[in-house]
Amino acid sequence: MDFKSYLAIGLIKFLGLFTLSGARRFGDFIAWLLRVTKSGMYRVTLRNLELCLPHLNARERENLARQSLRETARSIAETGIAWGGTEKQMARNAARITRVVNEELFTQALAANTGVMLITLHYGNWEWLNAYLPQRCKLTGLYKIAKMPVFEQWMLDTRQRGGVRMVHGTREGVETFIQHYLDGRTVLFAPDQEPSLKSGVFAPFFGVQALTPKLPHELIQRNPAGKVLFIYMKRVEAGFELVFRKAPELIYSADPLESATGLNQGFEQCIADDPAQYQWDYKRFKRRPAGEVKVYK
Repeated sequence: MDFKSYLAIGLIKFLGLFTLSGARRFGDFIAWLLRVTKSGMYRVTLRNLELCLPHLNARERENLARQSLRETARSIAETGIAWGGTEKQMARNAARITRVVNEELFTQALAANTGVMLITLHYGNWEWLNAYLPQRCKLTGLYKIAKMPVFEQWMLDTRQRGGVRMVHGTREGVETFIQHYLDGRTVLFAPDQEPSLKSGVFAPFFGVQALTPKLPHELIQRNPAGKVLFIYMKRVEAGFELVFRKAPELIYSADPLESATGLNQGFEQCIADDPAQYQWDYKRFKRRPAGEVKVYK
C-alpha cells in the first residue's frame, strides 16, 4: 500500500479545514522549523540568494531567506484550501482574489483566438490560479509526474474538478499540450525549473547560467500568431493579487538561446515584484555547463 500517498492526502485534507489566515499562521510555524533546524531548504535558499543577488550583504540575504521560507511554507499550508473542488469552495477562493493587474492583456489575448500561452512560476501561490482561469477559458495545464501514484491520481482529480485539464510531462502528454495550443486554446505551465539536458539550453538567470526549458520557444515557433503572457498569483494580506505581464520581446527570437534568455528575463521581472515570494529553495543550478564546478554541496 502507498502509505506516503495516503499520509499526504490526509494532511492536505486537514489543511483544507483551516481558514486562510489560520493556514498562513501554520505556514509561519513550518518556516520557523525549517530555519532553526538549518534544513536543506534553508541552505539552498541562502545559496541561491548568494548567487542571484550578490549585491545583498549577509544580513540582507538572511532576512530575505527567512521571508522566502515563510512565503513558501504558506503556499504549502494553503494547498488544502486552494484545491477545494466544490462550487462553494471555488467561489470562496475566487473571492480571495482582491485585484487583477493588467487583466486587459489576457482579455485581448483570448479575443484573438490564436492561442494563449500562460507562463507562470513558483511564486506566491500558483495553485490559486485555478480559482480564476478555468472560469474564463478552456485551459490545459502541464504538470510533473509525482513519485507517489495514489497521491498523483488524487491530486490530478482534485485540480481538474476546478475546470482545468491536466496532462503530465510524458511525450504523449506534451503532444496533447502542444496541440491544445496549436488549436487556438489556452495553456498554462511553470517552466522555471530544470528540464532534462536534451530538453533545455543554458541561459542566464540573474546572471548565472541555468538549464532552461526549450518548450516555450518550440511552442512560439510552431504558433507565431499565439499570444504569450506571464502570470502569477501574489500573496497579499487580504488574499491574493493576480498579475499578468507582457513577455519580453527576446522570447520570440528564432534562436533557442535568445528565446530562453527572454524567458528567464520574464521570470526576473516577475520576481522583482516581491523577491521573497519566489521559491528560492529549488536547486535551479544543479546541472552546470561543461567545465563549471557544482554550486551545491
